[in-house]
Amino acid sequence: MNLYKSFSLYTIGSFVEKGISFFLMPIFTFYLSTRDFGILALVTSVISFMVPIVGLGVSGAISVVYFNGDRKNYPSYFTSSILAPFCVSIILTIFVYLFREPITEYFEIPFYWILFVPLFCFFSFFNSMLLIDFQIKDEPINYIVYSLGNTVLNFIISLGLVYFFKLGFEARLIGQYFSVVFCFLVAFYLLRAKRKLIVRSISSVNITDSLSFGLPLVPHLIGGLVLNMADRLFIDHFCGKELLGIYNLAYVLGSVISIFGSAFVNAITPFSFKLFAENTTDSLNKVVKMYWVFIVFMILIFIGVYIFTPLIFKYFIDVKFVEATKYIIWITLGYFFQGIYFLFVNVIFYLKKTKILLYFSLFNIILNLSLNYFLIPILGPIGAAYATCISFFIFCFSIAIYSNSILPLPWLSIFSKKIMK
Repeated sequence: MNLYKSFSLYTIGSFVEKGISFFLMPIFTFYLSTRDFGILALVTSVISFMVPIVGLGVSGAISVVYFNGDRKNYPSYFTSSILAPFCVSIILTIFVYLFREPITEYFEIPFYWILFVPLFCFFSFFNSMLLIDFQIKDEPINYIVYSLGNTVLNFIISLGLVYFFKLGFEARLIGQYFSVVFCFLVAFYLLRAKRKLIVRSISSVNITDSLSFGLPLVPHLIGGLVLNMADRLFIDHFCGKELLGIYNLAYVLGSVISIFGSAFVNAITPFSFKLFAENTTDSLNKVVKMYWVFIVFMILIFIGVYIFTPLIFKYFIDVKFVEATKYIIWITLGYFFQGIYFLFVNVIFYLKKTKILLYFSLFNIILNLSLNYFLIPILGPIGAAYATCISFFIFCFSIAIYSNSILPLPWLSIFSKKIMK
């Protein structure tokens, strides 16, 4: 399947998937309180933070092994990579149980919702492994059907429980937990019975190799998630769960631009790795051309979000969330920079230079925490939006400089050719 068809399918799939979320989010604003949104923001942030800790970054190694041509070892490598994350999820579950009293007091929700989080993260990691196999084998339709099925099941259950049983935030958590468990069972069946990737030949060499690739990525992944989580924790501490709920709605709507970033990454990874492997002037020019198209596309989407945000809040969002409008544009701009970052980090992944991301990520974590700590008490939630935008920009800029130093791409070639003509 060619790149443009693949990218189109991933984009359409992401549009439909995110569109469901985008369409149902306004409905939830009429049935859930700002406090419910605040609680959900905290739980979701903890899940987002814990997923890379459980996954240990090993999923990225799968693509590299596959494209390096080691196909006979691929099933063993795939299975071996799952073992360490499973053990981590069990350890974290025990840890959460031992500290259940302070955890329950902080979140102000029944403890069992938090106890299940580590296993929820492992199931999510396992489901992502199937998605990665679909991606690297250029099966976007299977990718979309499986991913979309998870989203649809989640929202059908959540909406039914909110509308008919008035369960509040618990309805959304039940929808998330049930859908991820169901999809885990489907993924396990497909990987074992159909794709023959869950095998008995577990190799310590493969475990070590996947961890050597993935562990340096954990701080990098956490660094990205700090941008998604720290602001919520600081807002909850300084401003309360009501304002947190309003800010979280703005964050969800503002991050809609990430649909295109995600779709591009899903489509470009197999093609860019092949072109990088060729390492010719023509192949690198093709990469740059695709990158420029993506950048222009992202700029247009950013402008669209800026124009349509007031209309969306006027006609589709409950009035109690209107304050969220002033946060959205800064969050959207931050995610624009995140999309550009994807272009450059792809080079780092291909060349297996993941250890350097440790240092960039640590710096970014410190920067983001500092900005949130100083800005939110003074400016309120808008300070968190500023912190998100600034952090994403600096992270993107620093990764771009390093990426270009290890594999310079002919960024101006597309313009020089036009000039020559």
